[in-house]
Amino acid sequence: MLRAYEWERVLRSGHDRPDLPGLMPESTRGQRSLVWTLAVLTTVSYGALYYAQPLLAVAAEHERGWTRTQTGLAFTLALLVTALIAPAVGRALDARGGRVLVGGGAVLGGLAFMLLACTSSYPAFVLGWLLAGVAMALTFYEAAFTVLGQQVSGAARTRATLTITLVAGLASTIFVPLTTALLSVGALRAALLALAALLAAVGLLAWRVLPPVGGGRPGTPGPAFGPDPAFARLTLAFTLARIVTVGVGLQLAPLLLAAGYAPGLAAALTGLLGLAALPGRVLFVPLLSRLGALPLTLVLFVGLAMGALLLHFPASLMLMVVGIVVFGLASGALTLARAELLARRYGALTFGAANGQMVRSVNLAQAFTPLGMGMLFTWTGSAHVSLLLLAGFALAAAGVLLTARRLGAGGRWTQA
Repeated sequence: MLRAYEWERVLRSGHDRPDLPGLMPESTRGQRSLVWTLAVLTTVSYGALYYAQPLLAVAAEHERGWTRTQTGLAFTLALLVTALIAPAVGRALDARGGRVLVGGGAVLGGLAFMLLACTSSYPAFVLGWLLAGVAMALTFYEAAFTVLGQQVSGAARTRATLTITLVAGLASTIFVPLTTALLSVGALRAALLALAALLAAVGLLAWRVLPPVGGGRPGTPGPAFGPDPAFARLTLAFTLARIVTVGVGLQLAPLLLAAGYAPGLAAALTGLLGLAALPGRVLFVPLLSRLGALPLTLVLFVGLAMGALLLHFPASLMLMVVGIVVFGLASGALTLARAELLARRYGALTFGAANGQMVRSVNLAQAFTPLGMGMLFTWTGSAHVSLLLLAGFALAAAGVLLTARRLGAGGRWTQA
């Protein structure tokens, strides 16, 4: 039986044959519309379903009398749903393409917010966020990258991935003030309905623009994804890296305030962490051509470790700024690195299954990291111990990736 990367070569060799429609050529008409549709969809999905949640939670607590524990539990359950169904979503995207699943996911997010707007029952509130968790799995980066990889290959795929992440990187910048304005004008119900309308609109746009099928021959079963030892190492490395990025992001503002920084300066430095992610993604593309995907990812893991270690010295503003910038650059570029490594090793035909299986571990770690960091802080009374631990996790991720590199065979790490 042909493995995934062998199927990829067969289909790529048939690009110019009308009887064997493999992946679409990079010059295919409408490619730009595909990329920008995915960029807009991921921006709205992240903005409404993820970044708006803290503001919506506070409004729900004030209007409906719920506690922070209740609203936090609903969102945690949503994130767990997103993680647990990721492998099934990836396999479905490989088999069916993105029109129904990705477009329908955005519409489902809109229906979830309509439910949240129309009920004051806590069980219905939890159900709404569970539906939103399904919508996240269908519309966030993992799904968008799968659809993109089915239609675009090689350097064009890398550039398109960069475009999507740069645009979607503005989701918090757009949707935090937008949600704040909606809540101030029309309270919780109006804000939820407005966000629901945006989600439904991008879902219909995706339904119109995205291709109806995936990257293989219609009606022909594609190759099954079988995890190999290198995949297990990759999953462990990126899971450790996600713990590091979430852990540092959670603790940066409290660390700065505890060190005596003024609230305004602490907020600005915390914002710098997210802002630095954007140039990190821009630099990823030229560095990729110079260093290669695996060596560059190793550099990024080491950058996470260096950044976390520099944050261990909050008394020095200069060291803090350098640490924040280094950490932000590395964490931003890792979004592209994971997609690049998986696409090069496993190909477009099983990218969704591979990415979905990896995302389950990565997102489960993300869901439980806040609890772990909180318990560690309660036990030690300081963020310094956790920063050292997180730096160690980043170095461990680099070590695990080195072992994965030794397991990689042939040219499969360089396959476009």
